[in-house]
Amino acid sequence: MKKFRDFESARKFVIILGLKNWEKWKEYCKSGKKPDDIPNFPNQVYKNKGWVGIENWLGNGRIATKNRKYRPFKEAREFVRKLGLKNWEEWREYCKSGKKPEDIPNAPDQFYKEWKIQRRIAKK
Repeated sequence: MKKFRDFESARKFVIILGLKNWEKWKEYCKSGKKPDDIPNFPNQVYKNKGWVGIENWLGNGRIATKNRKYRPFKEAREFVRKLGLKNWEEWREYCKSGKKPEDIPNAPDQFYKEWKIQRRIAKK
């Protein structure tokens, strides 16, 4: 079995390359420049060992929405309430400001099942 670098070491190497997407990664793999101890298919080798997604692997700052890890509902709600926002429009503006932590979703109503439960309780 082939021995690969640990995830973080391999990822640090890859980030320096400045590749922007999976297509560029595949081109690089075919170029013959990639060290043998970095896998062509990191998603398979590093599954459950740090792999989050290609964006994270390449270091381009994005993590696919389905792969993001968000803080629990109660913690997120507490953080947002402290902001003193008055309505959905103010929330949207806050999200666009770049100040929102990455571990709180832009659309909490679509992510948290607790959101729907809280709304039903409030309507009663």
